Amino acid sequence: MHETLSLSDDETLDLLCEEELKIIQKKDGYRFSIDAILLANFVTLKKNERLLDIGTGCGIIPIYMAKKGVSNEMVGAEIQEQLFDTALKNKELNHCDNVRFLMGDISSLAKGLKRRPFHVVLSNPPYTKARTGRKSPKDSRSIARYESHLDLTALLTLSSSLLFKKGRLYVIYPSKRLGEVIDGARSDQLEPKRLRFIHPKKNEPSNLFLAEFIKEGGIGTTIEPPLYIFENGHYTEEVQSYYILRK
Repeated sequence: MHETLSLSDDETLDLLCEEELKIIQKKDGYRFSIDAILLANFVTLKKNERLLDIGTGCGIIPIYMAKKGVSNEMVGAEIQEQLFDTALKNKELNHCDNVRFLMGDISSLAKGLKRRPFHVVLSNPPYTKARTGRKSPKDSRSIARYESHLDLTALLTLSSSLLFKKGRLYVIYPSKRLGEVIDGARSDQLEPKRLRFIHPKKNEPSNLFLAEFIKEGGIGTTIEPPLYIFENGHYTEEVQSYYILRK
C-alpha cells in the first residue's frame, strides 16, 4: 500500500483486477457493486472528451477506467463527505492524476460545472424511489440506494444541462423502470441510442438495463445483445474479462 496512506478501523482494502486495482471502502457504509463495473464497460469515451460521474461514491468508476488506460479528464461528484474522502484516498492509492473529485450536491455544483460542459455524463444512481422498498439502517447506504437526494427526474434534467449538444448520458437502472427512464429522458432532450438488458443467468428475466442517451440526438435505438452475469455458478466469460485491466 502507498506509504502515505493507512486504513482506518472502519475501512477495508479490496484488491480487484488481479490486484492491480486497490479500493478502500467503509466497512459499514455504502459499498459498490458489480453494477459500477458493468456501467464502466458500457461507456464509450473518445479522445479529449471530458467525463462526469454523478454520485461517484468511493470513486470506483473513474478510477477503474483510469486503471484500464483511459487518460481523459474525469470528474466525480459525491454528496457524502465520508465517501468523498475515501475517493480521494483511492485516487492517491491508484495514482490517477487525470481523475478529480468534487464534494457536494450535484444540484449545487451544477452552476459552476455548466461553465465548461461535459461530453459524457454517467451515473450509477439510487435505484429505489423514496418511501418504497426496505429502508437501510445506515445513512450512507440509504442515500446511495433511495431517491431521497437525487431522484430520476432531477438526475436527467441536471445531466442534460451539463452536456454539450450531442453529448452522451450513460445509466444503469432496474428493468422495471425502463419506460419511466426513457419517458423522462426524452422530456429533457435525451434520446435513447443504445440499450442493453442485463440478466442474472440465461433463461432468467432481465433485472437491470444499461442505456446510452444522446442530447438532441435523432430517433433510432440499438438493442444490444443481452449481458448474462452468471453461468454454471461463475461469472460469464464476458464479465470475467471486465476484471482484467490490460490484455
